[in-house]
Amino acid sequence: MKKLVSGVALAAFIAVVSGCAGTPVTLGSKISGEIPVGEERAIKAEGCGFQLLLLIPIGVNDRMSRAYDLLEAKAAGDFITDVSVEESWTYGFVGTNYCSKLEAKAIRKK
Repeated sequence: MKKLVSGVALAAFIAVVSGCAGTPVTLGSKISGEIPVGEERAIKAEGCGFQLLLLIPIGVNDRMSRAYDLLEAKAAGDFITDVSVEESWTYGFVGTNYCSKLEAKAIRKK
């Protein structure tokens, strides 16, 4: 019986700790050669998630990755530079909404 309780406690601990792991994101285009010069435009993207009862993350850990994927889609292959990050949160009755907003410049490659 002790082994069963220990196993359940260990599984619960691992589940809780793994819920705290986020997805690492490298911001900006990778440089291989000269930085392109040309017409630039502003692009924005946002990714949000909700933490239910301040305990259960729903789309919180990968919000930055989703926001950056959307930013890359808006860049449409252009060079991404000058990335700025803004984090915000809003408290709700049953949890908290977390958002990551990205703003950057996209430079057209000639």
